[in-house]
Amino acid sequence: MRKELDLKIVNAKISSPLGIVEGDIGIINGKIVSIAKVVGENAEKTINAKGKLLLPGVIDVHAHIYDPKFKHREDFSHGTLAAAYGGVTTVIVMPLDTHIDNIETLNHYIKVGEKEAYVDFSIQGGFIKSNNLKNVPELAKKGIRAYKMFTCKPYMASDDVFINMLRLTKELDILVTVHAEDEAIINDGIRRALEAGKKDPVIHHLSRHPLAEKAAMEKLLNYIEYVGGRLHLCHITTSYAVNILKYAKEHGLEITGEACTHHLLFTYKDAEKWGPWLKMNPPLRSRDHVEALWKGLVNGSIDIVTTDHAPGSKDEKEVGWKDIWKAWGGVAGVETLLPIMFTYGFKKNILSLERLMEVLTYNPAKIFGLQSKGKIAIGADADLIIVDPNFKRKVNAEHLHYKNPWTPYEGMELYGWPETVILRGRVIIEKNELQISKGIGKFIKAKTVFTK
Repeated sequence: MRKELDLKIVNAKISSPLGIVEGDIGIINGKIVSIAKVVGENAEKTINAKGKLLLPGVIDVHAHIYDPKFKHREDFSHGTLAAAYGGVTTVIVMPLDTHIDNIETLNHYIKVGEKEAYVDFSIQGGFIKSNNLKNVPELAKKGIRAYKMFTCKPYMASDDVFINMLRLTKELDILVTVHAEDEAIINDGIRRALEAGKKDPVIHHLSRHPLAEKAAMEKLLNYIEYVGGRLHLCHITTSYAVNILKYAKEHGLEITGEACTHHLLFTYKDAEKWGPWLKMNPPLRSRDHVEALWKGLVNGSIDIVTTDHAPGSKDEKEVGWKDIWKAWGGVAGVETLLPIMFTYGFKKNILSLERLMEVLTYNPAKIFGLQSKGKIAIGADADLIIVDPNFKRKVNAEHLHYKNPWTPYEGMELYGWPETVILRGRVIIEKNELQISKGIGKFIKAKTVFTK
């Protein structure tokens, strides 16, 4: 006889790949054990979600929330607390500057994360170049399945390393993720801007031409057609990238791609107002490219929405008003990922709720090998969020949970804020109040990577 449930959620509008199903969910030992119109068993705790949406916890696969060199920018405790309040129950920690390319460094990240994290986390290795390629098999055995690479400075890998890594993706069942901008085009654009004495915030975006993304991605497309393997395009920004993803999928290549919230909402002209606060790489583009990204999300060319969460301090940003080249390039985003996409995707009838969940939960888990995450299903981790679809709140940086309280989304009225957040069956936020202490988050070893 099955024991009493640890937690039961009743009267919920449950998100599923086929649409909304009204009913109850039962949870034991952190796992979903029952989904039914009515779950009859008693529970230690019951939450009535009448009139609310019950969604899988969001997964942000691209979050720079910790670097031992730059703890003044963000750290595990602040970054994962912000994630929790935004309904992100799993983050994949991306290298910022410290290379996560050996077991000692990996163990440090895991140790700090499990001491301070409020949500679960996985880790991407990187940055892979000729000097550390040999370390990848050992890291893969430790559950590191994704490896960040660059086609441009400062972490640029040579062409032969890309080819060898693509071969390794098949041998080790891993995934290459890439920042794809062509170094020659970027270098030329920045050099010309500097020679002209331009230092205004907009020139940062204009100096990194959209064709730099096209050139780099076309080369990578050729490599994967040549050797096969698995490739994930990080933070794409152009119609060219959308077309490359579409072509790759039509030809059976294992290529996936992500778009970031800031590239979906802003154009380079917004830097006239926000200045250095909107400096990031890759940069903002024109309205035509933004519209192409949304179309790519709708038609399935783009697989994931993420944040590239990489805040700097206010001082590191403010200096860019006088000289944009001196400003830190990165923006905060993990706490507003779900509200932005819920508002600008779902509420504006651009993305169905099913498609929204695909790009925020199902696909991130599938592509990055987080097999127990990203879905409401029997046996899955009970990572769940309850959302009142009609509640909206204005973004105020002082009410967010980042280490540095600023956001480029200041003043936006957004829907989709979770009122209750559950991690592996444990209520961590209830009615917008934190219920736990840091250290509940666990390192998740990625397993088999699926891209199709």
